[in-house]
Amino acid sequence: MKQETFTVNSATSAMAFYRFVQTLFAEHKYLTFSWRIGEKRSLDQNALLHVWLAEYAAHLLGKDKKSVTRGELEGMKRHAKRMYYLETGFPWLVHEVVNPAKPAERKRDFTSSKTWKRGEMYLFLTWLQMKAATDGLILESRGEYAELQRKEAA
Repeated sequence: MKQETFTVNSATSAMAFYRFVQTLFAEHKYLTFSWRIGEKRSLDQNALLHVWLAEYAAHLLGKDKKSVTRGELEGMKRHAKRMYYLETGFPWLVHEVVNPAKPAERKRDFTSSKTWKRGEMYLFLTWLQMKAATDGLILESRGEYAELQRKEAA
């Protein structure tokens, strides 16, 4: 079954969603919904994050960014998340991983950047840009992130 999304951000769109649900229920008699509160962040910020992480890893390793391996990129992601968490303590950066076969086996791990909200990603990108600058690397603002920076500065 194809999954649909529906953004409700006004009384008009709330009514439209209500009518949509009524129509689906009349046809299928069984529906399951999940929702997310807050603005959805675009893939553009997540794409920029991965470009920046590759550039930063290349800078630290003294190599071309195209030659950064998958393992080096993953290591850079974990390092950046760890440093940011140590500096900020934001709870959205970590979660508990539980082994269902042995529930006593638990460990804390970093959340995936694709689950972060738009504002959370903006904060992380701003921090990463400043952190890289202290290491002698200038990360160029682009796309949605650059637009958000311009809005904040206005």
